[in-house]
Amino acid sequence: MKNVVARSTLTRYMAFSEKDAKPDREKGRRDGKNAFPRHEANEPSPHELERVGQAKAAITAYDRHLHDVREQLDLDIASREQELNEGYLGQKESVIHAKESALENIRQESGANSEGFRQLYNIQEEKKENFRRVELRLNRPLQVHFVRVYMVMLTVLAILEAPINKLAVEFFFQESPLLAMVLALTVGIVLVSLAHFLGVLLRQGGHYREKLGLKNYLGSIAVILAVAGSMIYLISSLRQQYVNFLSQEQQTDLAALLLSDGVGGLFERSIQTELGIAGLTLLVLNVSIFLLGVLFSFLRHDSDPDYERVTIERDRAVSNLVEYRNKFEQRAAELQREFDEKITYLEKKSLDLEAEIRELQSQRESLEVQREHDLNIVIDVLRQQILAYQSGNVEARNGNGVPEYFGEPPLTELQSRVAA
Repeated sequence: MKNVVARSTLTRYMAFSEKDAKPDREKGRRDGKNAFPRHEANEPSPHELERVGQAKAAITAYDRHLHDVREQLDLDIASREQELNEGYLGQKESVIHAKESALENIRQESGANSEGFRQLYNIQEEKKENFRRVELRLNRPLQVHFVRVYMVMLTVLAILEAPINKLAVEFFFQESPLLAMVLALTVGIVLVSLAHFLGVLLRQGGHYREKLGLKNYLGSIAVILAVAGSMIYLISSLRQQYVNFLSQEQQTDLAALLLSDGVGGLFERSIQTELGIAGLTLLVLNVSIFLLGVLFSFLRHDSDPDYERVTIERDRAVSNLVEYRNKFEQRAAELQREFDEKITYLEKKSLDLEAEIRELQSQRESLEVQREHDLNIVIDVLRQQILAYQSGNVEARNGNGVPEYFGEPPLTELQSRVAA
């Protein structure tokens, strides 16, 4: 405790015991043998006054040191209170204002009041209105199937075409199997693409009849069927020629064929070739894959070309607004967490400082109680010293001529003499 230094001036009184009164008793005996103090004396003897003076000096030094302890505690309390009010509590207010300002800024930049949010919201409402208008006109839900896997399905069909058509193009590229596979895959992609467009034309027939006219619409279907059918038949015919050449053990030299018949002659021969099992098999496989592609395309698309578009635009607009709002909320949450951590730290430091101030104030208040206790110890020791002196004095006189003032000294009188 801080008043340890102050109590050091009272060491002789704090450590006083009965044997420590022996010098007073001996002094009393010596004075008693000399009949001093006189019987009629009303004032304490010089020795007693010396003991009173010693006690008073000790208390005076004690009070001086105690005053320094009070001053130091007052300075510590004032310093902690200033640190609390101007430091942590002031910083806390600044952090709270900074937090409010930062959150308001982020609300203005990307919150519901921001320009970006209003633009996305208006776009969303516009796309929703377009969707509702088409939905009301058609009076039915969107009718599409396996949207997510559609491109995968077409890709699989194109890949399935590759090994099938490779059997035909090998007629030209026996020595280049990789090139034959690439060409076969290209043919497969073309056939699947034609199946896709045909499926769309059939599914959305009402739209395209109105847009292109009935003749152009039917002509478009006929062109796709003619191109796809020609490719399928040509592939099947080339395969059949290849099989025929192999069965007749003929050399299939493309250069020689082109020199002798020309490209036109080669295609004329292909058209005239009668399809056998090999050609028909290839024909059936290609037709099956083509029709399967048409079916997938037909089921994939809605009969109204605008319905899926406005649905996608609406969903994208809603998703964009949700993403924008989520980013704002995430940034706001991060900002909130960052400032809350600072505020929590400052609150903890404030609580620590408040606890320290209460402890210092408790020490300050306990000084008066401690002084009263220490003063009583000094008074009690002084009383024992005076009684020891008087006892020794009376013993030396054999009870005769005892000074009138001898006796138990009043504590109030001793306290007034020492603490005056």
